[in-house]
Formats: sequence, C-alpha cells, structure tokens
Amino acid sequence: MTATTLQLEVSAATLQPPSDLSLEVRSSADRADVLRQWKALEQRIGHSGLTCSFDWTEAWLNAYGGLVPHTFLLARDSATETLQGICLVTEGVAQKDGPFSLRTLHVGPAGEPDADSVCVEYNRLLVAPEFESAFAGCIVDHLESRSGFDQWNLDGIATAQLAAFQQHAPELQLRVEPAYGFDFASARAESTDVLSQFRSATRRKVKLSMAAWYDIKVEWAATLDEAVDVFSEMVDLHQARWNAAGKPGSYSSQRFLAFHEELLTRLVPQGRMALVRIQSGSDTIGIVQLLIENRRALLYQCGRSIEDKTRSPGVVVDYLAMEECLRQGLDAYDFLAFATQHKRLLANMSTDIVWARKRHPRLKFVVLDQARRVRSWLRERRDKQ
Repeated sequence: MTATTLQLEVSAATLQPPSDLSLEVRSSADRADVLRQWKALEQRIGHSGLTCSFDWTEAWLNAYGGLVPHTFLLARDSATETLQGICLVTEGVAQKDGPFSLRTLHVGPAGEPDADSVCVEYNRLLVAPEFESAFAGCIVDHLESRSGFDQWNLDGIATAQLAAFQQHAPELQLRVEPAYGFDFASARAESTDVLSQFRSATRRKVKLSMAAWYDIKVEWAATLDEAVDVFSEMVDLHQARWNAAGKPGSYSSQRFLAFHEELLTRLVPQGRMALVRIQSGSDTIGIVQLLIENRRALLYQCGRSIEDKTRSPGVVVDYLAMEECLRQGLDAYDFLAFATQHKRLLANMSTDIVWARKRHPRLKFVVLDQARRVRSWLRERRDKQ
C-alpha cells in the first residue's frame, strides 16, 4: 500500500527533520500497513514499552480511531532507509481548559474526551535507542508545523523520554505527578515478605484491617477464561462503588470498556496483564487489574466492595495483591500517578510521570493565566485574614 499524502499547511523546508532521520507522514487510511510495520519494528528492536506496543496501539485504535482523528509518523535512517521509529499523533476531541475549547495535538494514544479517556501513563516512543533524540526532534518539528492548533501535548510521558523532547522544545510547560509504589528488592534480598518491610504504623494498619475479614483467599487469574470472569466482576464492583457515590464510573464509557476487553484478550496470554481477586469466604473484597511492564505491576484499575472504613477493603486488597506480585517474581508494585494518602501509606518509593504541553500564543491563554493569578491572589489574601 502506498503512503497517503497529507495536505499540511507548511513548506517542504519546515518538515526537514534533524540529524540523520527522514520523516514520513501517513494518514489513518494507511492504518493496516503502518501497524504491520509497527509490529515488525517492535520485534526487531526488542522494545518492551507497553503503551507504545503494537497490541496497545491497535486496541486503542479499534476503540477510539473512529472518534479521534490521527496520523502516523515513521522515521527512517536516511542512509539505509531502515525504519527506526514510529508514533501515533492524534487530534484531541472535546479538549478544554477552563471555559475555553482547545484544538490540541497529542503524541501517543491520547486525546479522547475526558469521559472516555484511557489516561495513558508511562507513555513512550517506539524507537531504536540510538535514534531517540533525533526522532523526538522530528516529532517536535512536525507538531510545530501543524497550523490551526492551540497546543500540543505529551500526555503521561515517562520522565526517561522527556529529556529527548526538551532538547528540541525547552519551553515545554510541565505538570509532574508522583507515582508511588513499592519496590520488592529489600523483601527479596532478605527473603521476607512485604508486611515486614512496611513502616510500623502501616504494619499496624494492615494487621487491623486483615483481622476484620475471615477465610481470606487470593486468586491470580492465570488463564484467559479466568481473567475474563474476574474482569467482569471487577467492572461490576467498580461501577457499583462509583454509582453509589453519584458518579458514572469509568466503565460507563462503552469505548473504554471495549478497549479493555480487547486489551485483556491480547495481554493476559502474554503475561502483560493480570487480575488478582481477593475474597473473604465467598464474598469478593476487591479485584485489581495490573498491567505488567518490565517486571513491574502497574495498578491500572480496581473494583472493591463499598467502602467500609471499619474494615478498610482498599488496604487489604492492595496489600495482598502486593504480596502476590512478590510471589509471582515481579520487582515492584506501582500505584501510577496522582498521590493519595492510601498510596503513600503502602509505598516505599516514588517516581515521576509528566504531562507536558507547548502552547501557541492565544488570547484565551492570556485570559486564563490572568484569571488564575487573580484567583491565587484572592486565596492567599483570604488565608491571611
């Protein structure tokens, strides 16, 4: 299949990439051919990133590709014409900042409306390591060449790859979110368990919470059939809990649900997704959905019994899931971004995940920034009174 030519409102000179890569822009109509090359590149360079993998990308496109306009960028070594990097670029749908609508571009599987959003974290580039900086430069040049957009975004990007973009766009505005987690290294080195590695106050909390339940069982869904069953129950628990709080819950979005149902069928057989169910007798206390990347369990989603502060189901579920991950030979349990007291309680480490943006000069941004400065000034003045 031949490449589809896109009518970008820039000169040919603007699109000349840095270093020794040539950039090819492909449209959404070329999806099948691009994904074939995507899969081949991933296998050739042995890249283990999850959110830039062929499986994640195709599942995302199957769920969101008809809603979110998108193109593909393919970077080739100019000397050999060998494909060295590939990425998805999307046009945001229903994106807003305050009261203002925004026209946005996004690198990677992002740009969905908030109600449907996957909320990508540890977003990465699929690129041969020696070409990472050059490819980031190609992407920045391409994004800067696209007219009619208010800003472009790097959503939930891994900090290891942020530096490559900052080399070419030092003016990026950053929002850094801590991702708390638990590193199993000490527990494994000392041939002990997770509980013994907690701080004393956390150990007391966990023991009290565990004592409130009886006949506790931990199930690691080992087969696809088991995972489908456990996932279905997790969705029901998740929805019931959020509906009780007067909120729709993530799985009220059919696109979000369809994405995860397909992702499950792809990743569980590869050992890149796991579901862990915690039960007390015949009752389910809670279930966690884990993405597994580089021997790290990433806590993507959960469903648990309606919050009972006297028995702390959240503490019990995460603690037992952590112990099970240690038994399964994983290296860490990562709660992902956005700090809560619950995450801090069970953590012994943290990393950073970044949401970066490059804004173009717009009156709406001047108005927003001024309004936020005034609001901040009023808040400080009120606090001093």
